[in-house]
Amino acid sequence: MNHQQVLDKLAARGYVRALDEELARWVRRQMFARHATHEELTREVLAPVLTRWRCLLDGDEVPPATKNVVWVALATVLHKYGIQDAAVTARAVGAVDALNRDVVLSDAFERRSEDIKGFLRSAPVPLTRKPVAPRPLTFLRAGDVLSIELGGRFHAAYVRQVNGFNETAVIEFYAGTFGRPPTAAEPAGREAARPAARARFHVDGLTYLPDPANQVRAVAAAQAEGPRGGDPVPGQGLYTVTDVMSLQRDMVELFGPVEE
Repeated sequence: MNHQQVLDKLAARGYVRALDEELARWVRRQMFARHATHEELTREVLAPVLTRWRCLLDGDEVPPATKNVVWVALATVLHKYGIQDAAVTARAVGAVDALNRDVVLSDAFERRSEDIKGFLRSAPVPLTRKPVAPRPLTFLRAGDVLSIELGGRFHAAYVRQVNGFNETAVIEFYAGTFGRPPTAAEPAGREAARPAARARFHVDGLTYLPDPANQVRAVAAAQAEGPRGGDPVPGQGLYTVTDVMSLQRDMVELFGPVEE
């Protein structure tokens, strides 16, 4: 049994592709940080990945079969990049049984289920080389308004520009947060979350819309005006360079910690 054999049997190409791209980018970045131990690397990799994908895995509107497929895919892709977590593995093993019970996938998946569960429980091989980062790509467009969830709190953001040939988006957060995804009218006319371009972020990995992780949602498109009062001033820079995982930490710094 190998990682690709497991992933192919899930019949979930979009989720697998998104997870693989995000893990390759994020593990590569963390390996550049040269953590003292593999356990430390695992912690730094795992926490933001789970925070982001919990938007799907805990989503009330997401079908149970989709959640189960993603649990298996998540555990498999983590294993591929040398990362394992007991709780994630347990959820994935339970998801394999649930997928079989509900007859969601093929007979081939059912026949190899014990092999899949044993493979996910096996110790992964820590990487000795950094993964190759996927090329930058975004399907967002300037003028899009987004809802970005973090810990059950929703934040409105405006796509200021798209850099390169559809490579990366620069977003700016509106002031305030919401208890649910905002409507198109709610952010309109609001101030920027902070002045002097401090609410603007150049985000690598903000790729797909719809977002497979369910964290980023479309609110509106082709809006001529974004947040007010956030224009750059001399000496402050145009935006902060970040990525889709680190953006979550940036949001906490911008809006404060999320209540547990």
